[in-house]
Amino acid sequence: MDEPEPVDDWPNRPFSPTEASALLDDIDGAVAVWVMHHDNDVRSAVVLDDAPEDAVIDIVVETEAAFEMYSYTSGVWMDYGTQRKDDSDAPSMAGTLDSYDVLAGESDTA
Repeated sequence: MDEPEPVDDWPNRPFSPTEASALLDDIDGAVAVWVMHHDNDVRSAVVLDDAPEDAVIDIVVETEAAFEMYSYTSGVWMDYGTQRKDDSDAPSMAGTLDSYDVLAGESDTA
């Protein structure tokens, strides 16, 4: 996988669940938005003190053809790349998605 790159047109703060859900309409071909629910220790290391408890900091957008992975790190959203569903050489997303819940849409894998 390539080095992560900043997502220039996303805010420099965590998303609210409503904002994360909106990615279903904002990203072409999106069928589901997955979010990770972190424990308080992880959240306190990543999220500012005044962020709401439901702030979203890790997102996988599932499209018809792939999984697009994003994470909020050091005050910036980073794009960790895309894993195509038809890539037989790529590791299964099942292990990764075990730590996530579908926030919006319907997953092909859930």
